[in-house]
Amino acid sequence: MPNDDGIGRVLDRIHDYGTWKIFSAICLNAFRKFSVDCSVVHQDTTSVSVWGDYKPELGDPMRIVHGFSKDKRPDLKQFILSLLCVEGNLPCHAGILDGNAADKKTNGKIISELPRIMARHGVEPKGFIYVADSALATEENLSLLGDDILFITRLPENFSVCRKLIGSSYGSWQQVGQLSSLRKKTDAGYRLREDSVELYGRTCRALVVHSDAHDRRRQKRIDKAVKKDAEAVTSAAKELSRKEFFCLPDAEKAAAALKQGDFHRIAFSFEPRPVYGRGRPSTNGTRLVKAMRYRVLTTINENQKAIEKLRQEAGCFVLLTNVVRKEKTGTDILNIYKEQDGIERNFAFLKDPLVVNDIFLKKPHRIEAMGLIFVLSLLLWRLMERAMREKVKKENLTLQGWNNTTTVKPTSFMMVSKFMDVSVGVKRKRRFLFNPLSPVQLV
Repeated sequence: MPNDDGIGRVLDRIHDYGTWKIFSAICLNAFRKFSVDCSVVHQDTTSVSVWGDYKPELGDPMRIVHGFSKDKRPDLKQFILSLLCVEGNLPCHAGILDGNAADKKTNGKIISELPRIMARHGVEPKGFIYVADSALATEENLSLLGDDILFITRLPENFSVCRKLIGSSYGSWQQVGQLSSLRKKTDAGYRLREDSVELYGRTCRALVVHSDAHDRRRQKRIDKAVKKDAEAVTSAAKELSRKEFFCLPDAEKAAAALKQGDFHRIAFSFEPRPVYGRGRPSTNGTRLVKAMRYRVLTTINENQKAIEKLRQEAGCFVLLTNVVRKEKTGTDILNIYKEQDGIERNFAFLKDPLVVNDIFLKKPHRIEAMGLIFVLSLLLWRLMERAMREKVKKENLTLQGWNNTTTVKPTSFMMVSKFMDVSVGVKRKRRFLFNPLSPVQLV
């Protein structure tokens, strides 16, 4: 009878044999069977939170520790799951890493192993494009890539060269439009502009991309930032205007020291305020001026130029690549990079509570072995989806999707749900259906 101890022993045996050695063999055979295209490989990582203390074992390189939690659970220990995917979302390589592993260092380790990993699938250097997030754009990683490995990544926004590229990108845009084949109204529209950039002593191709969906999200943040800036500037200006100064130079000095806003400018004027001596005015109405005081009057104006510049730059990001223009156009590069969301969908599958609940295993190496089972499940799930979509495209079919709508892009979950009511019986060693299949199931 299966029990917890039996499952634990199986996980131990998987680890002892070689967790990812098993996955590599299965993946290689599956890719050959399904003729999977390995010309583009996507990489990303995610953190997986666990329950328990998990003291490190002697000689075990995987440490389950506290680290930066992408699950927003800093109270729990974690490990890092790294995935390499081809055709957008088919896993071809995976690894369980130290819970505090940095993405920049992780990229470096993967780059050094990439030629060996891809060679198993019959792909030589310069025969594939490596796609990763902005953590790839470091001097060390770009040096490791060299000239042999083609790459596409996103230039970090905090790089001054990124802001410079975006700031100089007005005017000469190439309209790309929507990338999704479904052409929904909510799908993002894109435009791009090509340039080149010098980074760590090497010249790379740079694509400044504008997404109107990204733009809409950022415009709301810009509105909040402008409002917050106005409130801060107004508060500081009011506080200054309530003060009185003994001389004009002091008032001017205080005005000059007042910090201007990011999106608002403060104009100053100075009002002399006489201080009169005691007693009533003379018969001709004049009063003795004892001293003069000065107040700062302020006028706040929006810095329209700064706000407009920020609004124009909203929704822009920069892609960095060493793929030459004659091999891939700017639209091709953008399409390849946008397939990176396939890994995000894979992480959502692997971390779905319906697939895997809170992880609590006795030993860290058992978590690694369990990770193999999850990634194999993901591979099977995605191959099912791929096979269905190829059949739909080849035979020009439409299938029934959610809410009785039709679809040409069925998902595995969508189709599996259609067979939930199917019951299979066995009689005299022969299998049979309790009820006939519906027209939807027969398709």
